[in-house]
Amino acid sequence: MKTTAILSFAAIVASALAFRAPEAEMKGSPYCLATCPVSGEKLGEGAVTIVVEDASNKANDGREIKFCCSKCAAKFKADQATILKKVDEAMIKEQLKWYPDASCVVMPDDKLPDPRGADAMEAKNIVVQNQLVRLCCGKCVKKVQANPDAWVKKVQEQVIAAQKPGYPLDTCVISGDKLGDSPVDTVIGSRLVRTCCGKCAAKVKADPQAAFAKLDAAKK
Repeated sequence: MKTTAILSFAAIVASALAFRAPEAEMKGSPYCLATCPVSGEKLGEGAVTIVVEDASNKANDGREIKFCCSKCAAKFKADQATILKKVDEAMIKEQLKWYPDASCVVMPDDKLPDPRGADAMEAKNIVVQNQLVRLCCGKCVKKVQANPDAWVKKVQEQVIAAQKPGYPLDTCVISGDKLGDSPVDTVIGSRLVRTCCGKCAAKVKADPQAAFAKLDAAKK
């Protein structure tokens, strides 16, 4: 009995460690939603993080997804495609509020419906590595999906350029220190967050909602 109990405890510990931290490298934007995509519960301090590994789909490979608990993380692994579709729908809805441009990122001369307009969904809105990318046609979708790193970087550069002039804080959302002449600009879910240094930027990526709350409060 004692040996069985020890083995059972070891199995529990091993299971917990399996969800402690993602092994793959995160690409694109950190997870920008406030809730678990499985349970719908708000994410807390004990949130479980998974980085998707999908060599067959570069748009999903490297995506960071957060869950309220290890049970929900396990459900995700069992039905990844269905849950990622749900995540995409939520991210598109959230990121349209902040998306910087109404033109196709591949073909900038092709204007798209206003991202905050009633017809916003008439564009090709896709999520690539947690970053919303708006496109004019299927050909452009294929180009982005074939080389996601480059196009995600371009969209994030547009976010920084569009939101920097009206950024509501001159202090770091983490340390409270003045941003100075060379702040670190981080894009999370089509929102710009500015910090005084790389260490603070890492803390923002770990808990984006806290940074968003400070930005929203500053705008009021």
